[in-house]
Amino acid sequence: MAARLAILTFGILLVATSAGAQQSAGAALRSILFEEEGGALTANTKTVLYDLLLGETTTFPTGTSAGGFTWTFDDTLHVPIRRSRSFGPMFAERPFTTGKGKLNVGAAFQHTTFSSVGGRPLTEIESSVTYGAGDVYRRTSSLDVQLDRTIVSATYGLHNKVDVAAIVPFGSAGVSGFAFYYQRVNSVEDTVRNDSSGSSFGIGDILVRTKVALIASDSFDAAAAVDIRLPTGDPEKLLGTGFTQTRVMFIGGTTLGSVNPHVNVGYTFGGEGMVFGADNRYEGSSGDPELQTRQPSEEFNYTAGVDIAATPRITIAGDIIGRVVRNSAGMEYSDSGPSGDREIRLEIMPGTVHKLLGAVGAKISVGGAWLLTGTVLFPLSDNGIRPAVTPVIGFERAF
Repeated sequence: MAARLAILTFGILLVATSAGAQQSAGAALRSILFEEEGGALTANTKTVLYDLLLGETTTFPTGTSAGGFTWTFDDTLHVPIRRSRSFGPMFAERPFTTGKGKLNVGAAFQHTTFSSVGGRPLTEIESSVTYGAGDVYRRTSSLDVQLDRTIVSATYGLHNKVDVAAIVPFGSAGVSGFAFYYQRVNSVEDTVRNDSSGSSFGIGDILVRTKVALIASDSFDAAAAVDIRLPTGDPEKLLGTGFTQTRVMFIGGTTLGSVNPHVNVGYTFGGEGMVFGADNRYEGSSGDPELQTRQPSEEFNYTAGVDIAATPRITIAGDIIGRVVRNSAGMEYSDSGPSGDREIRLEIMPGTVHKLLGAVGAKISVGGAWLLTGTVLFPLSDNGIRPAVTPVIGFERAF
């Protein structure tokens, strides 16, 4: 196993080095959004959309680091025994610890694309003015943003009630598309199109976690965890936030036969979010509130769901994943209507954004201490940047 991990790490570094001369994903995204002759948005709106996409690509949820096998020590038999028949949830932490001296390692592959903003596809971002006399000024941007991540995790039991874990994402971000400008003035048409693409490969923001079991009973189990997200990913590559973040989390759950309801509630610290100037749109101005500074936003996080030991070898699970992001922004399209002079534009709506995802999946024992995992993430809200359906496959191994 150690040799395989070393080869994998060497291959990742080799590919990352060879890709260094290519245009980065961040540079391609700016080119498509900010192209002077074709980009769809005002400079301020472009900056906000760029920052929202950066936030999504770098903080999109990853699977749990909790191992599928959890152990406790039987004082009567003097042997370790399984703590639960279930292999646990997919995107939630479980209140059980791994067990002293026990190690769980895992790897998962996650493919994410982002589909829309303001209820309109990212391939159809538009800002246009059409006058009654027939003159048209239209700027459009078409974006394809993809994120592929391999998430390697390891959890070790320092004590029967204390786990430490590390989650290391390796990923590639790819951006392609074009900026297009069209005008028709006095029946004379003119167009300008600029295509751009770029990709980045490297390590994302590493997460280090400590979990402590608080309550262990027949009716209820609880734990507390502290996560530290380190700024190891490069924001220019759409792989990192560039800031350290800390999350504190309460983890609860119970066991009802083969059914295990669970809940996580946490709060993420580490940044002021998006700071805007005065919003003067409702005082007769058509301009957007100006983005002055941006950092990662503080968040209230919650996950609730259930994992079910369907058979001794199969666990199925479902989760609702919520993120209440403070000092952020939503985006909405404004359309003045089809009659007379018509203006279509993407407006910035500063404030708190509530993002909601669903996850369903299964963990299957394939012999001994190996588990295969498969999950599908899907959006349940249309706030901010909306992701498409995200498949996740992986494996876990207990030692």
